[in-house]
Amino acid sequence: METVYLFSVNPSTPPTQEIGSGEEVRLQVRGAFSDVPDIQKVPKPFTPACDGHPLAPVSGPIRVREAEPGDAVAIDLLEISPTEDGSTAILRDFGVLRREFGNPRLLACPVRDGKAWFADRIPIPLNPNLGTVSTMPTEGYKPAYAGRYGGDFDQKDARAGSRIHLPVMVPGALVFFADPHAAISDGIITGTGVECTADVRARITLVKGGGRRIDRPIIEVDDTVQVLGFGPTVEEATEDAANGAVAFVADRTDLSREEAYMLLSIIGELRIGTSPRPVMACRLIIPKATLREAGWRDTVI
Repeated sequence: METVYLFSVNPSTPPTQEIGSGEEVRLQVRGAFSDVPDIQKVPKPFTPACDGHPLAPVSGPIRVREAEPGDAVAIDLLEISPTEDGSTAILRDFGVLRREFGNPRLLACPVRDGKAWFADRIPIPLNPNLGTVSTMPTEGYKPAYAGRYGGDFDQKDARAGSRIHLPVMVPGALVFFADPHAAISDGIITGTGVECTADVRARITLVKGGGRRIDRPIIEVDDTVQVLGFGPTVEEATEDAANGAVAFVADRTDLSREEAYMLLSIIGELRIGTSPRPVMACRLIIPKATLREAGWRDTVI
């Protein structure tokens, strides 16, 4: 099992391992606060003072043989198993209500009996997920940012049983994982879920270019296709997700762009993932059954 942790990665970062298409990887992915001795000393996120601070260490990158820009990878998340107790927090000047709740605080959330126990007294069903699933962006990864490569998009449905499609932007793809949660909500209004270290098992499959290319993360889970969008505001992220979803449906069904737009207004469910930050992320959830009725042939790429 891979247990190498990094806090900054870029296209020149040596890969921790190299695999062929369709191979499984096993990694331990460390929790966001596992290396934070004092939450009061964590600087305001997204400031120079916070650069290099040990938040959400990265596991990887993993080089995929023969992967080149223009290809894609399909990442099947097979298992995400919390391995230690979790915690949740209020960070300095972070989250939806940062003006009211500005004093950092860390709260223990033990994991036992199939639940996360908020403050060790309120049981919450486990729904383990990964906040960060990513290929390497050409400019290198800025921790806690997200974009068309994936990154820290904090989408609740990036969980065991999901398949996440990502575009390849650099040779080898350089896939990495970070920010596991024992439980999380869509929207995560403080900016944190139950942060914990987890063992992760995943299969990474290379999809060579030549067919339909994807320009953003797409999640398949529970008989849905979920198209992600990004932007500096919720409104712009929503617009980007809608544009991506309309293009996805129009390109893969018998519908025109106008018809796809109207259909998605009826069947598409919009979910906000990240809390307020420089890059917001959201997703439009589309039921596969309706897509099949419109002529879709069950292929994302």
